[in-house]
Amino acid sequence: MGDNKTEEQVSLKLLVNKETNEVLFAEAGKDFVDVLLSFLTLPLGTVARLAQKDSKLGPVTIGCMNSLYQSVADLDKKCLWTEECKGLLLQPKNSSKHYCNTIKLNIDDTQPAEYFVCTNLETCNYGYLSNSINRVCGCGVSMNRSISLEPLYEGFVNDDATFVVTDNLNVIPTASYYTSLALVHNSGIKNMSSLKEMTVNVTKEKVFLRVFSHY
Repeated sequence: MGDNKTEEQVSLKLLVNKETNEVLFAEAGKDFVDVLLSFLTLPLGTVARLAQKDSKLGPVTIGCMNSLYQSVADLDKKCLWTEECKGLLLQPKNSSKHYCNTIKLNIDDTQPAEYFVCTNLETCNYGYLSNSINRVCGCGVSMNRSISLEPLYEGFVNDDATFVVTDNLNVIPTASYYTSLALVHNSGIKNMSSLKEMTVNVTKEKVFLRVFSHY
């Protein structure tokens, strides 16, 4: 983050207890909720890598995944079937990447998957699709013709959907105003004047910190 590029941000409305300075919950739209949901699509190898990649996160331990990830990183290539195996484990592809590519704060920094078809696509009868270049098609010809796939969806939730996000990352559709009232009541707040609303802009780094703080 040492360059001069403006970092992408999404807006979040917080309801705060003025007496304790505690955030009760957040009101969020598509941009923020799509980011949260995208964590569920990440392969474990990607989660382990992201958790230890940014020193600003501090020491984040995800069970034994950190040790397992480092073990694979230290493996001699002679222990593996192919050189490609280490990359598949340390930089696994997200099967939902085409949903995540359009999210405003894309958490996964893995290079987008490339797709290849048979060089003789016009005459080939197999129609295979590969995400590795030079794999051999059923017709015996290398699959090294690159193609691009257009995303069918933008993120995961509808553009006009709104949600309440609690401190423990419970995402609740805002079906009515009573959703917020019920959460306020359940938090033990007696005096509504002790509450205040504030709008904040969150970055990818802040989302990292919030999600990983629950491990």
